[in-house]
Amino acid sequence: MLPITSFLSCTEPIDQFECFSMRQKHHAKTYVTGLVAASNKTAQGISNIVLPAKSERALNKFFTEYD
Repeated sequence: MLPITSFLSCTEPIDQFECFSMRQKHHAKTYVTGLVAASNKTAQGISNIVLPAKSERALNKFFTEYD
């Protein structure tokens, strides 16, 4: 599968959430893009295929440590 180089347009409403910081919005967009487009739906699979992803570690932190 070819890597995904930008977020999908369906993630644009995430920018409207004021409860997320800019980094949290980035991770949420990465997650949603990965769920839609990646065949491997794990944090590692999403961070490998979605190129704007910071890292697998950052995505895991978003899943587990943010409110």
